Amino acid sequence: MSVHAIELVLYDITTKGPVRRRFVAQPAEMLESYDLDSVEQEMIESMNVSSMLDAGVSPMLTFGLWMCVRGPETLPEYLGAISDHPREAE
Repeated sequence: MSVHAIELVLYDITTKGPVRRRFVAQPAEMLESYDLDSVEQEMIESMNVSSMLDAGVSPMLTFGLWMCVRGPETLPEYLGAISDHPREAE
């Protein structure tokens, strides 16, 4: 598994409108254009942000992905999705 590959995809989805629109319309097809293994593709396609965080993906990128694709009104769902993820020491 490559954290860098996942983060590149999340960065592209959150910063490039055409990539984001393609991801929303055809996630599997869009993800095929990246160098991802099947586990990484499934993680991103299913928006499994908790698993992404477990893999070491930047929390800012997972949050950005969620907000760009699902919208700010779904913040409670995002918080629920990461609620079982251990927080780093503050």
